[in-house]
Amino acid sequence: MGLGFRISSRLRQQRIGAALAGLGLVLAGGAAVAVAPPAETSTAAAGTWSARTAGGMTTQLYVPSTAPTLGAGRALMVNLHGCVQTSAALRDGGNWAATADARGMVVAIPAAPNGGVILGCWDYYDSNHSRTSPGRHDDNLLQLVSDLLADPALDIDPDQVYLSGLSSGGGETMVMGCLAPDVFAGIGINAGPSVGTTSGQIGSVAVTQSQVTNTCRTFAGSASSGFGSQVTSVIYGSNDTTVAPGYNTLNAQVMAGIYGAASQSSFALSGLAGNNTAGTGTLWSDGNGPRVSLIQNTGMGHNWPAGGGPGGSYITTNSIDYPAYVTDFFFDNNRRVERGTEPTDPPTEEPTDPPTEPGLYCGSATNAQHEAAGRAHSYGTNPYNPFYADVSEDYMGQGDATVTTLQESAGGRFDVVTTC
Repeated sequence: MGLGFRISSRLRQQRIGAALAGLGLVLAGGAAVAVAPPAETSTAAAGTWSARTAGGMTTQLYVPSTAPTLGAGRALMVNLHGCVQTSAALRDGGNWAATADARGMVVAIPAAPNGGVILGCWDYYDSNHSRTSPGRHDDNLLQLVSDLLADPALDIDPDQVYLSGLSSGGGETMVMGCLAPDVFAGIGINAGPSVGTTSGQIGSVAVTQSQVTNTCRTFAGSASSGFGSQVTSVIYGSNDTTVAPGYNTLNAQVMAGIYGAASQSSFALSGLAGNNTAGTGTLWSDGNGPRVSLIQNTGMGHNWPAGGGPGGSYITTNSIDYPAYVTDFFFDNNRRVERGTEPTDPPTEEPTDPPTEPGLYCGSATNAQHEAAGRAHSYGTNPYNPFYADVSEDYMGQGDATVTTLQESAGGRFDVVTTC
């Protein structure tokens, strides 16, 4: 298998390899639930769940009936269960289908190989993960991505491969984001211990930001250039008594530091979907927009934040709708997709808003006003929605109320300028 390379749309048939060794335990789950027998080829009907073998794991696969809304193909969201929990539990209660349909996204929920390290746990432990020697669960997940990319019926865009997970699945999500930033355009860490920690280091933060940063960079090795376009979302509950809440802030700070996202701001959860939007949100951005999001959902315990649906063991509906939030955050801030190819890109002109005077436009207005006048477009929901000037794609900052000065040139192009 080829190792240490970036999957591209021209390389969907290549296999990805990886590495393993180690042990430990983090709890996050419910009673065992039987999964459907595997199938070696994709047989899922659109808009349904089915089971197949991918990466040597029985994987619950959702294929939407809707068309993709971004880029050259479908996005892929891989979602990892916690210890004791099962892939079937997340399939039935994780609340993925509506978001997958809305975005035309494939969702894959694998079961940890051979029942996990112990009690279904993913092997995220310790600081000796590598892509150059086989072992652990890392190679299974990289192979899963490779297997699904190689299935033409799924039409997955390699620039839109994402990973999310709870507890040990969250820890493994961070491991894979560090190990293969070239493969995963976005990672969603839900109550996951930091990379480099052991099975006994879950109740309190036992590592420093410098240690975690060094471990993450070491994992990446020659693939570290992938950090330049990767984004991260972190979420946890204020009532989590299993994994120390401090790991979540630490994980966000580590990834923001690696990305060079030094601008920190806050956002409210009140506008998000879900049954409980109490809590706080923090963004780390660079000069081109958001890179890391951290959400503390008040009142939530050690759970997958489904925010809707039937819920389940270690799955709560009393939370924001995290499947919707993390998917939108990844789609809105994906830096690997050419925005000009987005099917839903708004028109550059609004026929109902004719110019009030001859000549080319130059002036200052709120981002929302620029968008309404056909000078800009945005993705996502206020206040964390990024805006971009039409044609030039210049970044205009976040939020409807942000004031930006745009100058028009021939061909309907608008550029961000400091003054007219």
